[in-house]
Amino acid sequence: MIVQERVYQHPHQPSQVRLVVYETAAGARRVEGMPDDAGYLVTEEWRGAGTVVKTLGFYPDRTAALDVLSARAQELEGQLYRPVAPAA
Repeated sequence: MIVQERVYQHPHQPSQVRLVVYETAAGARRVEGMPDDAGYLVTEEWRGAGTVVKTLGFYPDRTAALDVLSARAQELEGQLYRPVAPAA
């Protein structure tokens, strides 16, 4: 389940960056190397000519996961990326 999602666009580049926090239940993952515990997965997805997804971390605590998302969002804004309004 998506807890929070933010999408950013650079004014001079065609790519978008999507930051997402997912809440996962214990034992729900089938990805090797990922924890089987309940928690929050934070990802960064770059969309352009292709799509690249990177994991920013897995956290047992919702607040910690949201803090990581917010910190990364601030870094992107420092690089001129701006939030994109959600689709209606």
